Order: sequence, then structure tokens, then C-alpha cells
Amino acid sequence: MVFFFIGAYLFSYFLYTFGVDSVKLIIENFNLTYLSIFLALTLIGFVPLVWRWQVILKAYNIKGRFWTLLRNTMAGYAVSYTTPVSRMGGEPVRIFMLKKELGVNYKTGSTTVLIDRYMELLGTAAYSIMALIVLILSPSIPLIFKIVFGIVNLIAVPIILLMLYRFMKNKGIFIMLYDFLRLYKIKKWKKFRSQLGKVDILLAGFFVNHKKEFSLSLLLYMVSGLLWLLEFKFLLLSFGIQTSITDLILVSTVIGLINFIPVPAHLGFLEAGQTGLFQALRGDSSIGFALTLLLRARYIILVAIGYLFVAHFSLREYLKK
Repeated sequence: MVFFFIGAYLFSYFLYTFGVDSVKLIIENFNLTYLSIFLALTLIGFVPLVWRWQVILKAYNIKGRFWTLLRNTMAGYAVSYTTPVSRMGGEPVRIFMLKKELGVNYKTGSTTVLIDRYMELLGTAAYSIMALIVLILSPSIPLIFKIVFGIVNLIAVPIILLMLYRFMKNKGIFIMLYDFLRLYKIKKWKKFRSQLGKVDILLAGFFVNHKKEFSLSLLLYMVSGLLWLLEFKFLLLSFGIQTSITDLILVSTVIGLINFIPVPAHLGFLEAGQTGLFQALRGDSSIGFALTLLLRARYIILVAIGYLFVAHFSLREYLKK
């Protein structure tokens, strides 16, 4: 709740300060061709996301049609975007829809979603290391930004790699966390240890026994990352802003960091990150705010589509009763 109020204040501040200039920048330099390419890339961007999940499901002998998994993915995306936990808030929806539409039990469904999210973390770690190198070599970026991002990498990347090491050694992470946090001392939670152990076995089994699927799913995330950079390239071109590959990496990196802030829709923090970045890169915060305005329009469209899928699914389940 605290982050929400901070975000609301930040959004109001940046809207009041840069709103007029940013809207003027968009209108005066608007290019429909580049915007159309951006929208096309946005839709294409879901292909490797869904395909990655399809590959993971196949490792567990689960066959899901692309369209079914696309609906589930977009429904989960919509719920995640409107909850404080932007990377995980919609996952229960995906798991529930998987159960109802494909008959996948909750344990296996949860495992595939967790692997899907972990592959995203692993790919993000790879891109973060590249982004850190770019940051260090960029003289225009403030030292404090480099230090903060370096600290984040120093903490997050080893944790992600430790998880991978344990998976490759056929060990899990949930039992380790359960014991480390001494959750067994909580009487009501004692029964969960065996269930967590079963999930650990399913998780580790993917990395040990399905290396082909592991490699392909990681590759698909890297493709998603490249498409994401192209999206930003054409979105910025749609209002006349030329960018280098360095700029694009920094833009995507800032958004990646903001994803971890527990506030719905990245409210205020998305604006703060991009206005600050473009002030450092170009000396013009209105570019960053213009970018966030168009991104929010994109998010609203995708969220609306996602909730339509949720509503359709809910109605269909209700009519079955």
C-alpha cells in the first residue's frame, strides 16, 4: 500500500511536470508506420513466450494447443499487471486454467509455471550482465545508477545461478528454503514439507532429464529479449526519437528493475525510471514520459484482452455447472 501511494504521487508529479511537453512531442512527430510495426512486434512477442511454455509442458507429456496456452498466458499477464506482484500475480490463474482446460493437476501445472518463470529469470540474468557492461562503458550514465545496478546484479545473479546449480545436481530449492527459514517450527506448515519435496523433484527433473527442452526454452527467452528491444526501437521511432543499441538496453533494463517493485501497473515508478534515464541520456525527461504514455496505452490494450479471456473462461466454467 505504501508503494502504491508513492507511485500515485510520482505519476501525478511527472504528469503535471512533463505531460504537456510529452503529448506535444508525440503529436508533432507521430509516425503511423513505426507505430504499426511496434504493435505487430507486440503481438509477435507473445509467440516465443507461449512456445517456451509449450516446450516445458511437452517435457511433462502435456500437449497444449498454442491458442489455448496463448489465452492462458494473456490472462495471467493481465492479472499480474494489475497486482503488486507483477511477475507472479497472475500465475495462479494460469495454473487454474491449465487444470480446467487441459486436465493438468495443480502440482504439475505449478511446476511448469515455476520453470517458465525461472527460465525468464535466467535469461534476465544473462541480459543484466550485458546491460551492466554497457552501463560501465557509458560515460553519460550517473555513477550512482551504475553502483545501484551493479549491487543488484551482485545480489541477484549469484542467487539465480545457485538455483540452476542445485537443479542440475537434481536438488531442489523449496526444501532448502523451508529448512533454512525453519518453517517446520510452525505447526500448520509441517505438512507442507513433503509436498514441497515432490515439487522439488518435478522441478529438478526438468533440468536433469530434459536438457534439450531446457536449452530451447532458454533460447526462446533470448529471442523474446531481442524482440523486446525491437519493440522499444520502433515505439521511440513512432514519435521521432532515434536510439542506439545502448539506449535500448538501458531502457529495457530500467523496466526490468521496476518489475520487482510491488506496485500495480508499475504506477509512478515506470515514469520515474524512464524520465530519469532520458534526462541522463538526452537531457530531456519529456522523451521518457512520452515513452511511458505510449507503453501504458499498450499495456491497457493487452490487459483488456487478457481480462476478456478471463471473463470468457469464467463464464464458460459457470455454464458448465
